[in-house]
Amino acid sequence: MVDDLIKTVKAVDIPKAGEPVKASKPKPELTDLCWMPDVPPGHTPFSWLGEEEEEEAPPAAAPQKKKEGKKKQPKEKKAKQKQPQKKKGGKPAASDVPLFARVDLRVGLVERVFEHPNPEVKKLWCEEINVGEDKPRQIASGLRSFYTKDQFQGKKIIVVCNLKTSKLVGFPSHGMVLCASNADHTKVELVEPPANSVPGTRISLANLDVSKFTPDAKINPAKKKNNPWLDWAPKLKTNSSKVVTFDGVALKTPEGDLVVPTLADCKSNDLASYLLPYVESFIGHNAKGACGAHRARRNIISCAAARRASSGAA
Repeated sequence: MVDDLIKTVKAVDIPKAGEPVKASKPKPELTDLCWMPDVPPGHTPFSWLGEEEEEEAPPAAAPQKKKEGKKKQPKEKKAKQKQPQKKKGGKPAASDVPLFARVDLRVGLVERVFEHPNPEVKKLWCEEINVGEDKPRQIASGLRSFYTKDQFQGKKIIVVCNLKTSKLVGFPSHGMVLCASNADHTKVELVEPPANSVPGTRISLANLDVSKFTPDAKINPAKKKNNPWLDWAPKLKTNSSKVVTFDGVALKTPEGDLVVPTLADCKSNDLASYLLPYVESFIGHNAKGACGAHRARRNIISCAAARRASSGAA
C-alpha cells in the first residue's frame, strides 16, 4: 500500500514556482486507496481508471508560404472560323435570269460594209457595226446573196453581241446579225428596229425590262449541253403584223417594236433558219471551212429535229 501511495504522489504534477497553473479536468477523489487496483507499469492511477492526463500540445508550426510562380496558362488555339464568301457584284445567277435576257441583243448601226479579204470568198459581207462600244465590232454575215453593199451599209439592225467569236477564213467575227427567213431559206430579211433607236440599246420584251439582268458572257450556238441558244432561238417568230416576237411577246426598244419588211407569220420548224447568217458564214470557203459548216449545220438540225419530235410539231 505504501509503495502504491508513493507512486501516486510522484505521479501528481506539481507546478513549480512561477509557472501558471494549468486547468485540468476534475480528478477523481482517492478516498479509499485500499480499493485502488494495482497500476501496471507505464500507467498512472488516472490513466488506469480511464482518465488520461492532458498533455500540452506543441505550438503549431506556422504554415510556410509556397512561392507562387506564374503559372503558364495553356495557349488557347484560336479556331479559324471560315468567313462567308462574298458574292461578287451581287448579280443574279444565270439560273435566275430569264431565258430571253441571257442573250445580249442590241441595236446596231452598220457603218461600213466590205468584201472579205480573201477574194475567193463570195458569200460573206464583212461589216463594222456600231453597238454602243468604244469602237465598231467586226462581224461577218452570210448575206451577200440577199443584200447589196448599198442596201446594207447605213442600216440600223439587231446584233447578237454575246456569241462566241469565230474566225471565218481568217476574219474574226464578233457577233451575228439577226435575220428572219422563209422555210426554204430563199428569202432572208434583216430584223429592223425603229429608225430613231439608239445604237447599243438592249432589246427588251413588251413585258420584260432586260436592263435589270446581265446576259451570259459568251454563247456557243453549236454547243449541245447547257446552251441557252437552243431554247431561245426557236421561240423567235414574226406575227401577222410582221412584228418579231419571243414566245408570242413583241421584241422592242423604248422607241417601238422590232419588225421585218415582208415575212409575216414566219415560223421556224428548224433552228437552222435563225442561224442562217451564222452557219452560212462558213459555207463556200475552203474544204476545212466547209466541213466545219456541215458539222455545225448537222448539230443544229439534229437538235431541232429532236425538239420537234418531243413536242409533236410537224
